[in-house]
Amino acid sequence: MGEAKQRKVQLLAAKMPCIFCGGATLATTEEHCPPKALFKERKWPEGYAFPACAPCNNGSSDDDLLVAFLAQLQPSANAETLSKGFGLMRMTHRQFPGLLEKMMRSSAVEARANARRLGMQPGPGQTYQELGIVNVTDAMDECVAKVASKFTKAVYYMQTGNVFPGDGAIMFQWFTNAQRIEHGRIALIDGLAGLAAMSPPIVRSGKDLKDQFDYRYSQGENGELHVLQVIFGEVFGFVTIFSPTPGRLEAMEDRLKECAGKDDSPFKFLCGPKASPAA
Repeated sequence: MGEAKQRKVQLLAAKMPCIFCGGATLATTEEHCPPKALFKERKWPEGYAFPACAPCNNGSSDDDLLVAFLAQLQPSANAETLSKGFGLMRMTHRQFPGLLEKMMRSSAVEARANARRLGMQPGPGQTYQELGIVNVTDAMDECVAKVASKFTKAVYYMQTGNVFPGDGAIMFQWFTNAQRIEHGRIALIDGLAGLAAMSPPIVRSGKDLKDQFDYRYSQGENGELHVLQVIFGEVFGFVTIFSPTPGRLEAMEDRLKECAGKDDSPFKFLCGPKASPAA
């Protein structure tokens, strides 16, 4: 019996719940989260495989692909990274027709304005449109949100031993390296710098993988409030604030809006009563 089939038999025998859909469905597969495609030579971190039902495991393959492609858009990419990036680009184009054009295409005026905002100048013989500044699209936002939701639930399971409940809530905000280039820092990450957090090792066969992926996790004293800060190399990252207690985050957001005197929030709900259907 092959190793993969043996693990599936063990999962079925253990009758473990899927950790991604609230535990209502039994797991029949293992989900690697973050996805294998994010890592060089698909050498993903040890200990990051989780029990999942087939729909949860297979339902985010396109999202994983796009996020893996985004992770290759590093300003210091070497030949190996660029080679992998071209392969992911072809697959992304096949799965998301027209997306690459939306990401990369800007008018001369838009390209110049973006470059000046980021303090970038074209080299000799290069135009502003050739600087490679990426436009953030709705498809990118949705895919990063789905990966963030799954990884948040995975970390919650790792740290508490519990499945994140279906009536819990997750708030999400993501950022790109454009913010660091423009402002010299990521405001959201800096705002959480004083928060006590753990940063687990990210390794494979003794090799540190934190140059590709890293995260910090915080938990409140009563276990009602959790914070996750995630960085994907030099390219992008996200923060999730989540609670297994129904209504906890919704009430917190309402208080923050009232104090700020604003109706909008920089965070998006990925699950819970305030989540949008697309999340």
